Amino acid sequence: MSMETLNVIQFTQLFVGYIGFTVGLPALVFYRKARRFPAAVRFLIYFTIGNFYVINLVQVLELLHISYRATLFLFTFVPAFLLFVKLYNIPVIAYVKKVLDECRHYILRELGFKSFVRNRWNELKVPLRAAVRNLWRLVKENILDVPFLVIFGLLVWKVCGPGILHNWGYGASDIPVHNYWINGLIENNIYVAGIYPMGMHCMLYYLATMLGIPVYVTLRLFWLVQYSMIAVMILVFLKGHCKTRFLPYLGVMLFVGSRYFVGISYSRYGATLPQEYGMLYILPSIFFVMEFFKTRKEELDAGINCIRCTSSWHLLGFAMSFSMTLSSHFYDTIIAGIICIGVAVGYGYWFWRKEYFWRIMLSGVLSFLMAFLPMAVAFLTGKSLQGSMYWAMNVIGLRDYTVLIFRIICIGVVLITVGGIVLIVRGIKSGKISFENKEVQEYSLFLKLLSQVRSLLIFAAVLWVGWRYRETLLWGCKNNAFSLENMNYVLYGIGIALVIGVIQRYLIEPMRGSGIFAMVAAEIFLGLLLVSGALGWPMLMEPYRACIYFAYLIPVLIIMTLDGAVNILLLARLVKLQQAAGFVIASMMIVASTKYDWIRGSFGGGRLEMNEAILCTTNILKDNEGQNDTWTIVSANDELRMIEEYGRHTETIEFLEDMEYWNRTKEVTIPTEKVYFYIEKKPLNYANGYGGEIPEVSEEQAEQALPDNSGLAAYNGPRRSITMSRMYYWAQRFMELYPNEMKVYFENDNFVCYYIEQNVYRLYNFAINYGYN
Repeated sequence: MSMETLNVIQFTQLFVGYIGFTVGLPALVFYRKARRFPAAVRFLIYFTIGNFYVINLVQVLELLHISYRATLFLFTFVPAFLLFVKLYNIPVIAYVKKVLDECRHYILRELGFKSFVRNRWNELKVPLRAAVRNLWRLVKENILDVPFLVIFGLLVWKVCGPGILHNWGYGASDIPVHNYWINGLIENNIYVAGIYPMGMHCMLYYLATMLGIPVYVTLRLFWLVQYSMIAVMILVFLKGHCKTRFLPYLGVMLFVGSRYFVGISYSRYGATLPQEYGMLYILPSIFFVMEFFKTRKEELDAGINCIRCTSSWHLLGFAMSFSMTLSSHFYDTIIAGIICIGVAVGYGYWFWRKEYFWRIMLSGVLSFLMAFLPMAVAFLTGKSLQGSMYWAMNVIGLRDYTVLIFRIICIGVVLITVGGIVLIVRGIKSGKISFENKEVQEYSLFLKLLSQVRSLLIFAAVLWVGWRYRETLLWGCKNNAFSLENMNYVLYGIGIALVIGVIQRYLIEPMRGSGIFAMVAAEIFLGLLLVSGALGWPMLMEPYRACIYFAYLIPVLIIMTLDGAVNILLLARLVKLQQAAGFVIASMMIVASTKYDWIRGSFGGGRLEMNEAILCTTNILKDNEGQNDTWTIVSANDELRMIEEYGRHTETIEFLEDMEYWNRTKEVTIPTEKVYFYIEKKPLNYANGYGGEIPEVSEEQAEQALPDNSGLAAYNGPRRSITMSRMYYWAQRFMELYPNEMKVYFENDNFVCYYIEQNVYRLYNFAINYGYN
């Protein structure tokens, strides 16, 4: 099997496994409860429940030191089965008694085997028929969506497929660190390098363990699963918010394929990184809080004012999604918080009313507690902080107080959690907290006008700030996010969005208009974050990170505006005409994008390790399956974490250092049965960190002094050529001494892998005089 085919198969396993565990299984369990919601909302509900459960399940099991494949299976499927039985009112005990009774009749030969099987088949046909009927109904209802979904899939593969097929290594230099942290989870050692958000690591560990895929393969390929789902989040967000059915497809294709996005705004998607992983939960959290405003208003208008209502479930979805941004990466929480401020501005008329405000604040506190509690428990039970925590505190000048501040936060989180639970229980018992309906407060016309004016003034202030710094914002957008020949088109677009928003907000559908206001305000805030350094303000986030989020909301704002325009021009009641208009606009834009070359080139995949090295590692793992710690790879650095759970690793630079200044008393041994040596004949330009050309291995390079062994110094720039040249000529000399023992495992023009088998009781001395040491 070729490596390309294996990559596609393993990517498919990861994608199906991720969707199956985080959407399919929750859908199977909670369909009856969620079926009253539109399909896009149901998808977000299932997705949020699935991801939240998996991440927190892993954290709990890790803190208890009982996280294994068996326990993951047990706590995944047993609770799902019990919930399924309860929610669907399945009489399991009665059914088991019935089957056992039939078994007794079969043993007594009072019932034939065919009759027993026929009874089971008849029972199975009922749910199968229901599933087929629902599937057929779903296909009929969404038959026009299928072509757009196919085009979306093909576009993702066109843009990202070459990365999967041709770039097999890691896509970022810090992925070996994340590989190490996930390996720690395998050993039931969460926070192996210190306290750090572990959402992505928990999910990848779960998938690798449940699917039986090596962690390094998961890290190599999950970036495309991650990127596809980040795009899907745009689709379902717009599907849930917009009235037109087909325009959301235009938005997601704009995000995936438009060549007008600057490369820096999407290049990081080509690696499996926590910051980009956390983006999966930003739009769901924003969608749920926007749906809360809409649903809460409808409930209050209908006289419904109780705790157990639909709007409360939306807030729970918001709290779970927001907590997962914090569980993944602090930057995602910052961005989600900034967008939430934009939502507060856009929905300001309702936000400051106590019927909305206190519920949102409580859900925000709940989200923080849910995300921080595992870290607090780990810290208070002896885990230290990861280095990034000190860096973050150093930014605000409090590095020396990092541990003290974190201890205070952790104690506060635990006390608030325990105290909150106690207060809620006591409140329910005493009757102070009631699930009964309460009277809806009526506001006078004056107070309503005052709220309108206040919300308008706040929104106007945000627009004024954006207008004041428009030149800098347009410069930041052009250089970091979205580049047009005439950037004034961006201002025209925002002007159109504001006009559409005003008409929607005050004449047609207030909540949809407020949604547009919210996205405009959020983009202004994100734009100011993007150019904060250029404005001379404190820089909360580097532009190369902030631009990713800024660009992410551009298609959302465009499609929300376009959807509002269609809604206004064709009137709200002409639903079929609206859908037809959306279909025509989306189709025309897709055709035009191919005709006028609006589609960007491919990106993604890893260039931090040679494909040949990945190929050899994959084959070595297969050849030595079940023989852990009996073999060693001598290579640069990435393989150290890749094979940590299976074999041993020796750094090339350390191997060479051990025989530097050779003499007859030198001895270098590797105590395993097999040893593999990775040597790059055309050395890699690691992370493209060197502007010039890296020389090929040669005697001239080997004659130079051996690079220092500090960090990655020996593997960066021209120094990598020196290291590889030394290693190459050592291998040639060793093969001359042991021609029958030293063999070629793999070789082409770029790379060679040698291997040797040895008796562990009579080890080879690899320290020889190879002419350059």
